[in-house]
Amino acid sequence: MFSKGATSGGSSSAGSGGQKKKKTPQKWLRILYWGLVGCGIYFAYLNITPYARAVEFLGGRTVSQAFLYLISVIPIVNGIAAIVGQGITWLLGAMLWGVIQIIEVLPLILYNHEGFMSQVISNADSRAKYQIKDTDDPTLAMLKRTYNALPISVVSNLEKLKIATYTVDFLICITVYSPVASGKFSDFFWILATGQWGKLDYGNLALALITLFAIEIIVSLIIWVGKLSYAVKEGTK
Repeated sequence: MFSKGATSGGSSSAGSGGQKKKKTPQKWLRILYWGLVGCGIYFAYLNITPYARAVEFLGGRTVSQAFLYLISVIPIVNGIAAIVGQGITWLLGAMLWGVIQIIEVLPLILYNHEGFMSQVISNADSRAKYQIKDTDDPTLAMLKRTYNALPISVVSNLEKLKIATYTVDFLICITVYSPVASGKFSDFFWILATGQWGKLDYGNLALALITLFAIEIIVSLIIWVGKLSYAVKEGTK
């Protein structure tokens, strides 16, 4: 009888231990997930600086100074407004950074969303197509081509916009973190073409690459951890 109780207790302990082991991967994945979110926020804060400088270069300083001048004539609030006005360039830079990052990250998120992918594929396969006739008015023919290309054209246009945005992003990054002493695009590409690697500032080049790709890499890892966490959760049911 004692032996039976011991066996039962041992089974209970093993079962309890097994349950703990099943919870462990989910717990670590949750920690990893929120750690990546924290890293994303940290790098987002750091990466806004180049865009604030770009806005300042494009005229953000003029806007900020005009704002300060207008507010300075208002009693009491002028001191507070002066502090706020100094951050306008940073705020505009943050907005520019946000727009660029959304365009760059949105395709990554959509391509990992099964519902979106399934809907686009289903619509593309089942969608009726208009026949383009030789007698069609040019405008009508254009409308038919546009309609026939939906919804695939939305995704393809997003990809084109992403490439264009990455180009702008790259130019901003290497302007602020110039990998060459002169800071000129022509010198940078000339050094690359001639293989004069010793003339590159690898510290600035690393900063430019981090600014360019850090958020996308972190978002990719967050998506991967989320999918893995879901798979582990489903496997333990």
